[in-house]
Amino acid sequence: MLVILSSKQAMALKRSSQSLIDIFTKIKNSSKNIALTFSRDLRGIQILVSLQTNAWKMKTLNATVVTRFNHVVSANKNKPAIICQDKVWTFQDLDSFSNKIAQTFVSSGYKPGDEVALLMDNKPEFVGIWLGAAKAGLITALLNTNLKSSTLLHSLSVIQTRALIYDSVFEPVVQDLQKILPSDKTIQFYRYDENGKKVDEKNTKAKSLIPLIEASADRPVNFRGNFTDKLLYIYTSGTTGLPKAAIITNARFFIFGHGIKTFTRLTSKDIVYTPLPLYHSAGGILGASNCLLYSTTIVIRNKFSAKHFWEDCYKYKCTMAQYIGETVRYLLATPQNEYDRKHSVRCVYGNGFRPSLWREFKERFGVGTIVELYGATEGSARTVNIDNYEGSCGFIPKLMPTWLLKRAYQTMLIRIHQETGEPIRNEKGFCEICEPGEVGQIIGMISNKNVLKGFEGYADKEATRSKILKDVFRKGDSYYASGDLLVRDELGYLYFVDRTGDTYRWKGENVSTGEVEAVIGSITNHADTVVYGVLVPGNEGRAGMVAIRDTTGSLDLKDLLIKMKKELPQYAIPIFIRLTADIEVTSTFKMPKFTLKKESYDINLVNDPIYVLDWKNEEYKKLDKETYDKIINGEYKF
Repeated sequence: MLVILSSKQAMALKRSSQSLIDIFTKIKNSSKNIALTFSRDLRGIQILVSLQTNAWKMKTLNATVVTRFNHVVSANKNKPAIICQDKVWTFQDLDSFSNKIAQTFVSSGYKPGDEVALLMDNKPEFVGIWLGAAKAGLITALLNTNLKSSTLLHSLSVIQTRALIYDSVFEPVVQDLQKILPSDKTIQFYRYDENGKKVDEKNTKAKSLIPLIEASADRPVNFRGNFTDKLLYIYTSGTTGLPKAAIITNARFFIFGHGIKTFTRLTSKDIVYTPLPLYHSAGGILGASNCLLYSTTIVIRNKFSAKHFWEDCYKYKCTMAQYIGETVRYLLATPQNEYDRKHSVRCVYGNGFRPSLWREFKERFGVGTIVELYGATEGSARTVNIDNYEGSCGFIPKLMPTWLLKRAYQTMLIRIHQETGEPIRNEKGFCEICEPGEVGQIIGMISNKNVLKGFEGYADKEATRSKILKDVFRKGDSYYASGDLLVRDELGYLYFVDRTGDTYRWKGENVSTGEVEAVIGSITNHADTVVYGVLVPGNEGRAGMVAIRDTTGSLDLKDLLIKMKKELPQYAIPIFIRLTADIEVTSTFKMPKFTLKKESYDINLVNDPIYVLDWKNEEYKKLDKETYDKIINGEYKF
């Protein structure tokens, strides 16, 4: 029987057929992606089970870093624990020194739970002092060695500091601090001088620490801590504002330590190069935990040196090495030399590895595996590249359906308002998961019942509350808000994009500062580059501005523009260029943008030459008073 359809019925049937085709295509593609990522997701589940099992075991044993270290020492007394520029400390040396530190604190009247601070460059004593404090039940705040005066005072004031232990090289800094110390704040100062020089206590208000250590017994003190006790404070190194003291418990130290061991397949036979600051979580936890928990020898350096990085790796037979932030770019910027491939490093791990440098790094230095991590010192949002996938910092499993991810998986990517950075909520008031290719904020589930999902926060309770999102996917749940923007691809791989607030909008498009920095960096042979958005009167959004370190004045702006046009969309090409002889770089190799944003392109504030893009003539021209006034008055056409 012949059935004749009306035009409306035919259109409806066509739409239904197309919908079914779309559904089957989506299922087919999804199945294909699951097949492609099955081994990755399976290993990810195995790692998660391993982490959970280890955390449960340590919790059941009520283990602490100290108790675990005691087991390590008993089996490895004469093995090198820490090597620092030819100075070698065995595990026995580290144990003896830390025992004496603990005895020194106890005999001086300090009680479990007291808080002390440590100001010292990288050296074996750094680890020995905070480990010794932990043996006595004290909590040590690891201070950024670049802090001075009021910012140093702030870091000491956000915790209940009873004592400051400092290296003698920081004597001028400490004396300046003592001048502004409030009369109601009592801090005992201990000076550590490895040259044996005694302190004139009348003049410096400090006690010599070495004589006290030498007079102390080399035996454990009568204290036994708990798995959930505070161990350290590590200060977050954000690019704006004053630092916050993040709480590091024994539990968190174990999670990070076992994570690195599992992700990198680390063994006790490995030798790990850790040239990063030990007061930062990268060096102080991800580096030191290998030594204290798993008897791995670590090689440290007083200060990071791109020139000596591979030479040190060769000299000390390192098999693994750490990086962070811009250190990869610094290594690539050094002239090629004999040590580039003379080393035995099989794996590097860290965070902040720019995807655009991935292949160049591997080809030049011959390192087979890059383990790129994502995670904040204090946060519960964590992910890791476990299969050496180029440019990725982790993944969200394809194997798990969305409903299960929301309930069980720790790390998620949610939609946000691009202008404000605030989460977008649906009609039910809940957040929504990003689709592939959609930039969103990475968040981490918080649960007091699961130590892997714990968030102890900061010494400042208000700062802790400000980082918690409530009712994210269902009523009563809580997530850690990272403030970081990431994107995932069709296979679930994650890529870092920017910090919330760093991305800006221009000509109706969102611009990633990290992407623009990577392009300009590659064009300028890895010069220090900072990209940020600045307000221009009469225009929506923010115009792009870049500060480039140019010590010789040889940067060819015409050539730069030609190459940027090939690599970047027009809206992402910076409108302003600031050439400067120096760009501030933090000790954790981040380049703060606060001052640069504040100074903007104001020629009355900035002495450096500033250039503005003239699209009509396709060139950057020097920003003079006449052009500046036109911009301020909204008369300049961008």
